[in-house]
Amino acid sequence: MNGVFQFVSGHPYLFANLPTLAAVILLPRMAPNRDFQRAAVFSGVACLPCSLAELSYGEYWHPVLLGGMHYGLESLSFTYATGALAWLTAGLWSIKRCTAGTRSFSAAFLRLAPWAIAVTAVYIALLLGGMNCLTASLVPSACLLLFLLVRRASLWRLALSGLASFTVVYLLAVRLDLAVWPDFVSYWNPTGPWGARFLGIPCGEMVWAAVFGAVWPVVIASALDIRFGDEESQAVDGAVGAASYARTAASGDSTC
Repeated sequence: MNGVFQFVSGHPYLFANLPTLAAVILLPRMAPNRDFQRAAVFSGVACLPCSLAELSYGEYWHPVLLGGMHYGLESLSFTYATGALAWLTAGLWSIKRCTAGTRSFSAAFLRLAPWAIAVTAVYIALLLGGMNCLTASLVPSACLLLFLLVRRASLWRLALSGLASFTVVYLLAVRLDLAVWPDFVSYWNPTGPWGARFLGIPCGEMVWAAVFGAVWPVVIASALDIRFGDEESQAVDGAVGAASYARTAASGDSTC
């Protein structure tokens, strides 16, 4: 029993992720909207490649992984859980009104790929230019958000919802983890540019959560071409108005 306790207490990164991972696997099954369910799964799966960024995060944090590795099961479980959680929290306000225009995950991945390649290229360039790893990931992510919102401005509500809801949920989870595993905080570099703590939480986690919570749901909605009820109503109203105007114009022409 002592051995199990020591193993659990010595691997907080592994065990702290398990409740969130279980929640994001089970909760989508309870959603009444199948497109919302599929988007949650896609959000987690699409986020998995982001786990590779942990290999370059040594100056920001250095968690203990199984087998003493620098990349492992913890990296994958964290990225899937946070990717799915970002969608679940941001999209909760429209759980019954969202519809996916892209039904195929492969098509969604193809749509997402150019954005992922561009963000990765900028990230690597900023790292090679001497920028710290966390800032180098935040800058292209924020730029991607602006690009996607310019393409489709109606997603601003989803971005704000994700920023507010995911940030709160994520930071509450981190605070709980630190209460259960007080030594967990030692995994973050306190002397780095993002290592200062507020309420016991590294400031880098707060900023990362806000940016990721805003960006990722918009990425998923753009990749799956997800539409919401209010957008559809506006589109229908616009189409009806255009048709009405056309009929009026035609009638006026015939009268003349």
